[in-house]
Amino acid sequence: MNDLAIYGGWRRGCLWLLAIVLSVAASTSAHAQQTPRYVVPKTENGQPDFQGIWVTAFLTTMERPAGVESLTLSTEQARGLVEKMVANRPKVIDPDALIHDIRQLAIVKGEARSSVIVDPQDGKLPFTTAGLELSTRVQTRDRNGFDNVEERPLAERCLENLGYAPMRAVPVLLPRQIVQTRDYLVISSEDSSGPRIIAIGGKPIADSLRSIGGYSVGRWEGETLVVETSHLRADDPSRTVNGRPLVISRQTRITERFTRVSPTELFYRFTIEDPALYTQPWSGEFSMTRYDGPIFEYACHEGNYSLANVLRGARVLEKLAEK
Repeated sequence: MNDLAIYGGWRRGCLWLLAIVLSVAASTSAHAQQTPRYVVPKTENGQPDFQGIWVTAFLTTMERPAGVESLTLSTEQARGLVEKMVANRPKVIDPDALIHDIRQLAIVKGEARSSVIVDPQDGKLPFTTAGLELSTRVQTRDRNGFDNVEERPLAERCLENLGYAPMRAVPVLLPRQIVQTRDYLVISSEDSSGPRIIAIGGKPIADSLRSIGGYSVGRWEGETLVVETSHLRADDPSRTVNGRPLVISRQTRITERFTRVSPTELFYRFTIEDPALYTQPWSGEFSMTRYDGPIFEYACHEGNYSLANVLRGARVLEKLAEK
């Protein structure tokens, strides 16, 4: 066989291979076109529509549990972690945790998550020395501080809302209703302290105007609502989470991102910056699920006997110690 014949055969082989590659590419492209991207519905003002009731109902904690290395878990790994968490549930716990009896981890875009924290990669709060000392002091206070009302955590005093930045979840079914106008987005959680109001395109306010929830300003980046929160009060520097307290200061800045990724999933991500308390900005994320049930009034103070009882109990212990 001469060189020309060999070249002709090689050339025909290359053309045949190229035809196969192009055919596969065309088939893949056609398949992709048959799976349309989710189109977020819009409000009458042309903004992405987040309105409705959304819930969290998972056991995943802020920090990754000891012995768990991966953020995302297989079905078998998730089942094992849930069994361990349920078995280690405290004997004295919020009755709602027993009533709801949640037995699943947070699911984010189809993935089971072992922690809310996604950055740093180890899933741990990146405390500075000062931040760790403050968090430890808060833990000690929460366990032992019963001499006056101000020693108890904000949640016990009906002053904190889990819808405040950063939004957090506890192991119960927690509904949150979102209502939008052109200039405001309101999040009303089935929780104490009333609704959270986010000003869309809000203007700066005086530094002296501070609150436990802070001042939240939102802006739209495509289909994502970006919210920046500042002007936090830090009389009580802790925010309720399962595990080591999340701490803040008057300098803390919180950036949140809300994105609707399906008809039933609202993806939420937050980043906290405070160089005095944390060695780096750190981020967490979870998803909220569309909920067709109702949202109820959270009568916190009306049925709140805990403060009087913990103070009364401390006095009883003091008298017993005197005997």
